[in-house]
Amino acid sequence: MADEHPSGLISQFLRNFVGSIGLMFVPLPFGIFKRQMAGKIDKQGTLEFYSHPNFICTLHLIWVGWLMTLGEVYNDYATAHNFTLIDDRLLSWPWIFVLLLTVVVMGLRFGRVQIGFLIAAIAVAGLGLALIEALGDVQIFAAIRDLLNKFKLKVEWGVPLVISFILGVLFVCVAAWRRLNDHWSLKPTGNYLEHENFQEKDRTISKGAKTFVAVYPCLLRRYLLFGFGDIEVRSSTGEKIIDRIEGVFFARHHAEIIKVRFGTTDTRAAEAEAEEMEDEAAADEAL
Repeated sequence: MADEHPSGLISQFLRNFVGSIGLMFVPLPFGIFKRQMAGKIDKQGTLEFYSHPNFICTLHLIWVGWLMTLGEVYNDYATAHNFTLIDDRLLSWPWIFVLLLTVVVMGLRFGRVQIGFLIAAIAVAGLGLALIEALGDVQIFAAIRDLLNKFKLKVEWGVPLVISFILGVLFVCVAAWRRLNDHWSLKPTGNYLEHENFQEKDRTISKGAKTFVAVYPCLLRRYLLFGFGDIEVRSSTGEKIIDRIEGVFFARHHAEIIKVRFGTTDTRAAEAEAEEMEDEAAADEAL
């Protein structure tokens, strides 16, 4: 039985924090870090995954910031030893682009319609500039490139270092907290998808005439954040939404696993539950 004492919760959080410390530098749901962020199927066959908040959108800014810091540190070392330097623009521009992209993804949601208009607008603008350049004597793209080259942009390595460090620590805290406070599990021999909050089950989705569908309110998050989306619990016809599990990495993958497992009923678990209910009823009658 889970330890519900506050000291037990703190101890569990600290264990999760230490186990997730690598996410401070590589906050990506792959390899050894996939378990901490996206969940797992343990040796007993239990499926576990977690719901994450919008803060998860900062993951690319964190690791790109560390790469930029390493690049700037290398340049300092290379300058002292007459090695080849990395162009400052190759370090600063990508970091600024990822910073702006992170702000956009955290603040806005791009559905299919918005993405379609965005792609169409970019395509029309690009084709329009190319047409003007082809029909006229003005080298528009060359002028734009020359204009960007005139910017003496240099972000000192201390800026991405501090930002990546602060965001990295917060990211580890969020990941450790979610494993404790927003945890979903589905046993291989059970009939319930259960949500745990502070080691207590507060939401339960039972087997029945249901289907599970991965939905993506923001397509940018889907493709930039490794299938990050929601899982909708719908009626068997798919017309009625019964429940929603928000903020899941590899949402479609988890939805398919749940759908397959919910497609069959575990008679052993059902019989055990029925026997337990009968025992409780008998005990009540005895009283």
